[in-house]
Formats: sequence, structure tokens, C-alpha cells
Amino acid sequence: MCPKNLKELKIKKVLVIGLSCLGDNLLLTPAIAKIRDTYRDAEFDIIVGLRGIDFAKDNPWFARYIVFNKRENIFRLIGQANKTRYDLIVDFRNSLLPFFLRGKYKMTFYRQEFFSEKNYTHESKRMLDFIAPYFGKEQDIRLYFPLPKKDRDSMEERLRSMGIRNSDMRIVLNPGAGGSDKKWAKEKFAALANELFSTYGDARIFITGVAGERPLGEEIKKLVNHGNIYNLAGETTLRELGALLEKSDLLITNDSGTMHMAAAVNCPIIAIFGPTNPYRYGPVGTKNIVVHSKIDCFPCKNRRRCRKNFLCLEKISVDQVMKSAMLILDDKEQPLLFDL
Repeated sequence: MCPKNLKELKIKKVLVIGLSCLGDNLLLTPAIAKIRDTYRDAEFDIIVGLRGIDFAKDNPWFARYIVFNKRENIFRLIGQANKTRYDLIVDFRNSLLPFFLRGKYKMTFYRQEFFSEKNYTHESKRMLDFIAPYFGKEQDIRLYFPLPKKDRDSMEERLRSMGIRNSDMRIVLNPGAGGSDKKWAKEKFAALANELFSTYGDARIFITGVAGERPLGEEIKKLVNHGNIYNLAGETTLRELGALLEKSDLLITNDSGTMHMAAAVNCPIIAIFGPTNPYRYGPVGTKNIVVHSKIDCFPCKNRRRCRKNFLCLEKISVDQVMKSAMLILDDKEQPLLFDL
């Protein structure tokens, strides 16, 4: 549906059909950035799922965002999108939506999706490969998340009010995740925090998460024998969280959207992976370490049908994660993405 010389055409209005949640949309950002760099004067809109609203809202990349809600009448969404006639529609969801929308050129990836290698190809690279025939290859894969100055200032003011200085070591713990089967035990997060304080006595540790994870943060905080731990779960906006991560020395997290947010703002990451595949969904960047248990079913391809009761996550020890954290915090050498 698109000519091969698409890159040379005059495109003024672009609609990106994005994905459902924060993390998946962040993994699209290298591909979206490639298209934006091609059409620097074009105006971009985006369609996102309910859990992707915070990605699109107040994002300077997009003039307008439209929410895809499976519970609502699909014709309502089509009506909203058809208020604009687009020069180009790029559908990363691989849905039927482009066939109902007004657009001069429409880009879908059904064939590429079916034949692409998924187990050992990172999702951000797969999306870039989809658009490569039209926009060229991209070697430097980076996630993007614009942070307005007001959100940086808001977070800095909040930290100052808590008595936290720019020179303080800042460590972020993110114990939540999209599913309970991806969560490392809260007791292990608390034990890890105690180990971190034992080694880095003046560190400041922040617990983050969505509003529903605030009780989890409180439970962990109560298990930690130190005063310099703060539960910020549910108390920051998404972009304030990004500003906190941007100024932090380390994020220790489950596989989550927060992990991809940290990658987008260049915060070093320790990513704890159980029943998901870090080759496909792991953190992007160089100063990141994936911790996993190396059992025989790694990398996981059948998370929803686990016959081992998620033993992979249970076997990850506090000592494993602590050693990885020290490697980054002590900056002894450049960590690798995977320690296999």
C-alpha cells in the first residue's frame, strides 16, 4: 500500500497505530523516531491502548492521541480518527484499522510479523526492521521518552524538600510488574535493600510503582532496617518518575514498563527476569545487567503455561542481584546485557 520511494514524498500528517501499554509503546520509539526524522515538518498523531495513555499524554511528539478501548464501540474510534485525513498511516498493531481510516498511504506488517524471528530478536529491532525497506536501516537503537522541564523541576523540588542532595547515591527499586508471575518476592526486595544499605550506608532508596502497588511498597519499607527508604509508589506522574530515574544511579526492577522508561532516560538497570524473554524484551543500552536463574527452559516461551510453578523466578537469589548491583555502583567494569 506504500510506494518504495515513500521516503521522498511530501508527508504532512502521520498516524501511528501504537500498542496497549507503556512498555510496548516505548519499544516502538526507535521506529517512530526514524519516521519522525524522515518527515521533520510532519504532524504526528497516535492511537494507544488504555495502559498507554500516559505514554501519549503530554508527549511533544504527538499533536493528538486517540485511545483504543476494546470495551467501546470500534466505530467510535474510527470516527475520531477519520476527523483527519492522513498522508501516512503506520500500523504497528497489525490490525484491520487502516482499512477503515482515511489515509493516502497505509503501512501494515502482516507478512513481516509472521516470518520475523521473535525469540532472539529484540522487539525494538523487529519494529525497525519492519520499516527499513521504506526508511532505511538503523544501527543505533535507543528508546526515547521526552521529559519536559516542568517535570524535571517538579521532581527536583520534591527531592530537595525530602532533604536529598544531588550528591546522594540514588537507587530505585521497582517491585511491581504487569503480572504476578513476573514479580520477584517482596521479602527479597526488602533483603536486597538491607544489603544495599549495609554496603552503601548513605544511599537513598526509592520504591516506585503505580497507585495499586503502594501497599506493596509499604510492606517492603517495613521490612527494611533503615530510615533512608521512601515509598513513592502512586505518588509521581509518569514523567516525574522519568525525571527521578534520569538522576538515579541504578534501577533494580522486574520486567516492566519502568524498566524501559529507565532505558529511555539512560539510567543503569538491573533487570530481574523470570518467565519472560530478555532477548526480546530486555533493557536496551550498555550499562544494564539481566539477572536470571539459567534453568533449562530459559529463555521462556510459555509463560502462561508454566509447568514448574515459575521456579525460574524463585531461584534468583538476593546475592545474585546484589553482586550485579555492586558491579554497576562500583563501576569496576562495563557490564554486559546478558551474563550467560
